[in-house]
Amino acid sequence: MGDDALSDPLVAAVRDRFVAVNGDHPMTDEDDAYVREHFVAATPAAMEQMLAGRLPLPSYVLGDGTPMVPADHGALAELAGGVDRLRDWFLAFWADDPATGEDEWGHYLSGQYVCLREVTPIRIRMKTARVAEASAAVEVLRRDPHDPVGRGLLGQAVDGVLAVPGLDALLLPMTAYDRLRFGGPTVRERWVDAPRAEFLTPVPPVWPLHTERLVLRPFEPADADAFAVGWASEEWTSLLLSRPMNRAEVGEMVRRRMDPGDGTFIGLVVATHDGTVVGDSMLHLQGTGLTEGEIGWTILPGLGGRGYATEAARAVLRLGFEHFGLRRVVANLDARNDRSAALCERLGMRREVHRLGDFWSKGAWTGSYEYALLREEWRALG
Repeated sequence: MGDDALSDPLVAAVRDRFVAVNGDHPMTDEDDAYVREHFVAATPAAMEQMLAGRLPLPSYVLGDGTPMVPADHGALAELAGGVDRLRDWFLAFWADDPATGEDEWGHYLSGQYVCLREVTPIRIRMKTARVAEASAAVEVLRRDPHDPVGRGLLGQAVDGVLAVPGLDALLLPMTAYDRLRFGGPTVRERWVDAPRAEFLTPVPPVWPLHTERLVLRPFEPADADAFAVGWASEEWTSLLLSRPMNRAEVGEMVRRRMDPGDGTFIGLVVATHDGTVVGDSMLHLQGTGLTEGEIGWTILPGLGGRGYATEAARAVLRLGFEHFGLRRVVANLDARNDRSAALCERLGMRREVHRLGDFWSKGAWTGSYEYALLREEWRALG
């Protein structure tokens, strides 16, 4: 609307109503840019309905006075069959709790549901449920950060699960202005960013890990030399996901594995105590609340049959269950990989799945196995 927006009596009246609800706080250039990205200017017809208490007030008022609303600001009225029917249509979503419905209607009309990407009764109810789940989960996890139910509940609340959107998908980023008008951290900061940082961000252990004969440590640039021969072999790579690689490609693989990323993929070199590299192992943290891990391993050509893979895998299982607090670890492998299947069984893992012809690898369809081990099963193994 431009710098003279407030010279329009309708705009000025809407702005006054907005300030009465939200307080008079400054909008920075960054706030304005954010609002222009996610919202649109209100039409005169919409502003008339706002002042009549029939449509929500603006979500924001820009520094130049322009009232801004969601792009679908009037869509709910259309779904309801007209603005006259909107209130009854809205309240029907809380038919079992009319008092809460009235509160939510008032909150909706205030225009303050700026946290949601989509402002609908369904999304409002989802947001309320996910915040309640996050709050309950944080209370549990403050007592025990590895509690599997708490981790699962927080994972659902923050990231969502099948058919249940999490807060990360439901919420907009919001702005510094929102911290002023709501008097504290935004909903995203409080129920997504903070719990994710505290409970869903992996903390690496102190490296290296030591076993009776082995050292497990992060990758280093010089490790490319040790892996180059193995990765050049078609026979050695035949049951792995990747095709053979030349020395430069192996160097790039090592460089990528040196990058910790978000901490959910832990790639480790397996070496003897004298520093001889014998293979590698990995643990990929995944699942709801990062409560599941996938384990994998390789032993370089000529070094198999000495128990290195078993010894290293046991150390990685311990890392997953004790340090990262996993409740379940799985191993997925080509069904033709008899040696890895035997290793899974030595580790006490159960073959849960045998898929037939599900896996396309190196020009052929093959089957696959999934082995698994729960935390309580691992503990029972001693």
